[in-house]
Amino acid sequence: MAVRFTDVLTTATAVANYIGAPVVTGEHVLIALDVLEERRTVDDLGRQVSPLIRRPSPAADPAVREFAQRWFALLGEDVAAEVEGEMLAQLRQEAEHLSGASGS
Repeated sequence: MAVRFTDVLTTATAVANYIGAPVVTGEHVLIALDVLEERRTVDDLGRQVSPLIRRPSPAADPAVREFAQRWFALLGEDVAAEVEGEMLAQLRQEAEHLSGASGS
């Protein structure tokens, strides 16, 4: 299975927003990968924070921002780049590391 890298980032942001997190963390990136690979659904996250509650869009944790910039460069700065196979496994491994580092 292949996933677009930009879909990983936008889904991670959507997950953070869905649960009302103020910062996109490595855990959100992992959840995004799970959703895109159909390992779980957004409904598995539980009840969403009401969209009627005003809150700012989540910012990216500095480590997640560096991860995103590094992978974007690695993928030739192609917004439509897909990640699959060994590269997808490496992306997931780095997201797992980020998740552990962020304490999520």
